Amino acid sequence: MAANQSPQLGYNHNIPHRGRLYHVQTEDSGIQKAHIFTHVFYDGTIIATNKVDYRDKLESENLDAVIVAAMQDSHKSMIRQLRSGSFDERIVKYIGAHPEASNKPEVAAPVVQEKAPAKRPDRRPPPEPREVVPQGPPLAAGEPGPTLDPTLGHVVFTAPEAQAQVAASAAGQGPPRPSRGPSRVGRRPIGGIGGQGVTAGTPIAQRRDVIVGKFASEHQHKLDDEILALLAED
Repeated sequence: MAANQSPQLGYNHNIPHRGRLYHVQTEDSGIQKAHIFTHVFYDGTIIATNKVDYRDKLESENLDAVIVAAMQDSHKSMIRQLRSGSFDERIVKYIGAHPEASNKPEVAAPVVQEKAPAKRPDRRPPPEPREVVPQGPPLAAGEPGPTLDPTLGHVVFTAPEAQAQVAASAAGQGPPRPSRGPSRVGRRPIGGIGGQGVTAGTPIAQRRDVIVGKFASEHQHKLDDEILALLAED
């Protein structure tokens, strides 16, 4: 154990519960005090606190991993208690009634409207027959029709400039084709730390940019995924 070992970086998550967004914060006080605190806040008011003492683990071989595991356990435990309603009485006492009755948004049943039977469109009368004007002499059986080489008579193809351009292109010496530009354009993802983008109508419990705190430790990414999965279970 190092006497000057720095405290572990804490965790911060914003957790929705019955119409409000609560902030859950876990901090390590360092090995001098050997305490872990997890607080549940709403608008600066502390709703609940959990304290973990790890003095009996200071001689552990891998103390950093032990402290991180204890911090994550405390953090997830307080989130579960918040979402399960364990702090609801305190919330009503200190803040007021919940804006929503539960964490599950009410989904209105779709209204099915009866459609009137589609009316078949009136058919147009068939066109009047008309005579076909002959376009040339009839072809003999087994013989191909007449063909016309446009390079023989059309002024566009007989111009010297056109002939030179065709010859240069055939020899691979024509003017370079304009570039199509990069095939991919880098796009910056929308969202918070590790955000995967936000689409309209996404429930707040699935919004990584809302749930994940502003500051993240190097080992928080996995915890973020666990908390998002925890919220999805409700």
